[in-house]
Amino acid sequence: MKLRIVIWITLMLGVSIAHAGTSFNSDCNYSHTLADDPIVYPGKPGEAMVHDFFANPGTNANSTYDSLSTNKAVNCDSTADRSAYWVPQLKRASGIVVPTYEKTYYKNDQPVDSAPVHAIPPGLQMLAGDHMGTAPNPHVNFICMGTNKFTTTMPTSCPPNSASTGEPSELHISVHFPDCWDGKTLKPIFGTSRTERMNSLMKAANGALNVAYRNSDGTCPANYPVKIPELQMNVVYPLGNDPDLSTAQLSLDPIFQNGQWVPQWGSMYTAHGDFINAWHAESMQYIVDTCMNRGEVAGSTCSKNIPAYYSKTSANVQLDSTGAVRPTGATLVSAPGDVILIKFPMPENLNDYSYAASYLQTLGGNVTDSSAVMLWIYSATTDWDDTSNLPTASACRSSDSDYLGGIYADNVQQVRNNDISAYIASQKQAGAKQIAICIRNATGKTFQFSSLQGSWAPGLYLK
Repeated sequence: MKLRIVIWITLMLGVSIAHAGTSFNSDCNYSHTLADDPIVYPGKPGEAMVHDFFANPGTNANSTYDSLSTNKAVNCDSTADRSAYWVPQLKRASGIVVPTYEKTYYKNDQPVDSAPVHAIPPGLQMLAGDHMGTAPNPHVNFICMGTNKFTTTMPTSCPPNSASTGEPSELHISVHFPDCWDGKTLKPIFGTSRTERMNSLMKAANGALNVAYRNSDGTCPANYPVKIPELQMNVVYPLGNDPDLSTAQLSLDPIFQNGQWVPQWGSMYTAHGDFINAWHAESMQYIVDTCMNRGEVAGSTCSKNIPAYYSKTSANVQLDSTGAVRPTGATLVSAPGDVILIKFPMPENLNDYSYAASYLQTLGGNVTDSSAVMLWIYSATTDWDDTSNLPTASACRSSDSDYLGGIYADNVQQVRNNDISAYIASQKQAGAKQIAICIRNATGKTFQFSSLQGSWAPGLYLK
């Protein structure tokens, strides 16, 4: 069911530009419902419209980046995503419709050689959609499951069993967020009175608070110079065997009557989304560096494979079969008998985010022929660098106890993840601040890998 959204988003946006950056997505389950809004009504529980919250189960009127980022119990398929996502509640004559999940795509549809995308800063708050809308909005789309056609016009029904697989009917609402930031304001200012808040929400509807939509030529407006990933938040509402949406409404801000806040309801064109970024900063930087600012790379770990921790190499050296150091450019060349040494900072605070395994991530392959053979990975000493304190061949250990695994590679130049979990676990236990590995070539073939200065630096990838 979830995979089909990828196809529909592609059809809707025509995203087939080969030179555009790749995307990734985060699936987050419905968590809870509250009349809270930590962006528009911070610190005022019960005074906001009723919202459905996803991802971080701790989200409420008092939520901040600090409170969200310390909550380890998230409802997303990426453990690095502790962000808060929320939308207004939906009801129809037959009752409240509780969403099942939301899937947010983080995208760069612009050419990768244009202005680079920057990481979304920790704690950035954003809104998208018109809280007081009465007509179609170019930034909000609707689709009935199985129709393969997004529209800005709200459907009056979604036929049951409309999906090709015979699944029950679903309504999907897609909200597109601004992708240009002013570079300084994390929290949009809404004022204290309801009038001030409504005026600010009108600005938010057009992308005119701390973030804005890009220009038609793909550039960012002058007052919003920082390009960030474009979020497309897709919320899934199960309709079962009841197709009727003619009475569907979304929650509005409540009114205060007889000493209590009374919920209000309005048009489906008030559809909107809210977001507070609480991604692990290392993961967000990986997303930008490897997914946003380059085109497709064979074997790349974008889409849904975002690490909980990532550490880029700090030094790399290649030694020939005599032990002599060879100059390193954009590539590390491993001829028969050669050794490649790579050093990394050890990721910090490894108990903060859960991960199942640790990998050495490289981009490379056999450049001699098309055969697939094994290179051996060993642990190495860390008392060297790639400038003034170059290593000798003895830095690469070679005993059985130092053996970490292998890289089984053919001639395809692609991203490869090779498990070194036991080694990372031992170094974590030892309190290591940096680690090093070496790659020994006893194959009779020549291999080539991207270096620290290359297009895809080696890295430690923990997921």
